Amino acid sequence: MINRIMLAIQFLTIIPAPAAMVSKEAYHRVMGWFPIVGLLVGTFSAMVYWVSVQVLPLEIAVILVLITQFIITGGLHHDGLADTFDGCMSGRNLQRKLEIMKDSRLGTHGAVILLFIIILKFTALLLMPDTSRILIIILTPAVGRFALVMGAWRSTYARHEGLGNLFIGVISTKDMMTALILLLMCLIIYPGAYLSLVIVVPGIILCKKVTTKILTGMTGDTLGALNEISETLFMIAMLMLINWR
Repeated sequence: MINRIMLAIQFLTIIPAPAAMVSKEAYHRVMGWFPIVGLLVGTFSAMVYWVSVQVLPLEIAVILVLITQFIITGGLHHDGLADTFDGCMSGRNLQRKLEIMKDSRLGTHGAVILLFIIILKFTALLLMPDTSRILIIILTPAVGRFALVMGAWRSTYARHEGLGNLFIGVISTKDMMTALILLLMCLIIYPGAYLSLVIVVPGIILCKKVTTKILTGMTGDTLGALNEISETLFMIAMLMLINWR
């Protein structure tokens, strides 16, 4: 178990966690532990927030949270989000869309969606009540990493090769249930967050279906996009629930 968590940390962050390597065929079992890595990312981000908000304006503290999450993940999911929108919105044929997604250059669609996502996250966190904000910062990455598992589960890999084939269409229902149970355990620290899943989970399913229709499957980039979209959706859902109460 510990080794799988360490491998998940290695894969999803820039942290050089010590772990024994496993075979390619067994690597997919790491994915069930992704929400734990999300919780760790969220906890570290919350620490940065708590320290910075003591001496800096709230707006700067929130920006530092977003920067921290970008740095600790190496921008992995942001890159996937930008590549996915550059390819899917290009209006080209399937093969060309996949080629555009592999291109390291940032296109207009990718830049715009990154800007929108960052603005939405920043605004949502800014509008959160002080009593809820730090808990949302902790939980948001866990929700995003659970979305990665949902995106890979029972999916088809759209490419012939790439990192995505370590997980996409390979993970078992057991891996999926492990991730779900871990996410539900994480949400215990803020029971009101359970209601957000009524919005977030259908959102993940819809994004997955739309992406699969456009690309005939999922890729590593589309999983990254799913992470960013689900995190944003979770923040907005929580803001709606808090205001509704």
